[in-house]
Amino acid sequence: MLQYLDPNILGLLMLVASGIAALALLSFYIWPHLKKEPEEIGVATSDWQPTGKIDFHSPDLPKVDDVPATLFLRVEDYRTFESVSGVEHLQLRWRAATLAEAKSVVVATNAREAAVKTYHQPKLVPGGIPVEQVQVH
Repeated sequence: MLQYLDPNILGLLMLVASGIAALALLSFYIWPHLKKEPEEIGVATSDWQPTGKIDFHSPDLPKVDDVPATLFLRVEDYRTFESVSGVEHLQLRWRAATLAEAKSVVVATNAREAAVKTYHQPKLVPGGIPVEQVQVH
């Protein structure tokens, strides 16, 4: 069987196999390092503080808006971070809300709905003057 293999073809096959093995080893070495987040080099100058922004996140969005879905309340936090060069940076992150934060959103929403229900829009008459300001003679 070896009499049918040309030494040039055998050398080419060895070269291709070596190249594939080298690429595989290189990719196994580089792949984990690409996914790592860079280490923070510097000092955090403040703790995480809420920005006041909230968001409802749903991992599986239904195609129809009327269908109930699982919602997660997320809040945005920020902190200041000073790099090695002395430049201050603002870092933002979204995290899952705590029960107290979720309750505050519900209380604020209910209070806003109650305020809207007690307010009455003035009715307009054809002249464009509200009914309350029209004087009847």
